[in-house]
Amino acid sequence: MPSNPEISIIIPVYGVENYIAKCIESIKAQTFKNFEAILINDGTKDNSMAVAEKAIAGDERFIILHKENGGQGSARNLGLDNARGEYIAFIDSDDWVEPDYLKAMYEKIIAENADVCTCDVRILSPSGKLEKVFKSNPEKYVLYNDSLNVFFYISNWMCDKLFKAEIFRGMRFDPAVRTFEDAHFVFRLIYKKKITSVDKPLYNYIQHVGSTSNDVKPSYLEDRLAVYQTQMDFSKQIGISDGNYLLHLYLKTFLFFCITTLARYSKNYKTDIKKLKMVIDGQQFTFKNILFMIKKEKKVGLSLLLFKLSPTAFRAFARFWFRNKAA
Repeated sequence: MPSNPEISIIIPVYGVENYIAKCIESIKAQTFKNFEAILINDGTKDNSMAVAEKAIAGDERFIILHKENGGQGSARNLGLDNARGEYIAFIDSDDWVEPDYLKAMYEKIIAENADVCTCDVRILSPSGKLEKVFKSNPEKYVLYNDSLNVFFYISNWMCDKLFKAEIFRGMRFDPAVRTFEDAHFVFRLIYKKKITSVDKPLYNYIQHVGSTSNDVKPSYLEDRLAVYQTQMDFSKQIGISDGNYLLHLYLKTFLFFCITTLARYSKNYKTDIKKLKMVIDGQQFTFKNILFMIKKEKKVGLSLLLFKLSPTAFRAFARFWFRNKAA
């Protein structure tokens, strides 16, 4: 292993035996060579680790750590505890990166003495078809003071970013949040940090069936509520008092995301909607506030309106709309 790696790459491993070889090969192909890649076996039950060891093929830059299953957040925490690099990158083991992924972000973060550098992301269907490219916009994030990341000028992902290791001091993922641990963490991590960006798609994210972003796990609603509550607690801590901004936060990043995910992926839609309705804040989810949302973000507002009128009709609409959008 390199004695003084400049970058530590943290890669949780669980249930990815069909994808991890491609991920590792893309890391080995990096034009930036001075890195360590820490693979954390999060108690995987398939052959992921055997495939990984074969793909590593004696490359001493790769380190394997083992732990009991605890979720991606706890696996990343173990990686952070063992990372030796001055900079930290995160790669999901079912995705892959372009050859200049490390080099381009490293050169930019050094040149601008930034704390965080982002890159663009190709979002691919399970078959590998390009669905869209997500582009970060740190300038607008700063301009509109979007401290809670409501408008997503910067993604909630960890994997499209290179971080100075020092910003993780005293900061770790909450292992109790098993899904959306990124959304629970990123907005706090990047608050008041100097952020730059590489205007190039360097990360390839595949929307696999069953991944946390397109599935309804048992902890889904609990985790979404945890993200929202953390955002609200943080808003009080840093003194955000803009009621419209906080309303936008609730209606978009909690309620809209919940209804669209349940509409697309829930196997027990009526039951899940019943649970959601029990925690919806009726003082915020009003027709007046929906009209406010329609003026701000039409798609979000109209989706909320249709859901309020008929969750069943909204599900039919959402499935049709997303299917045709992907096509």
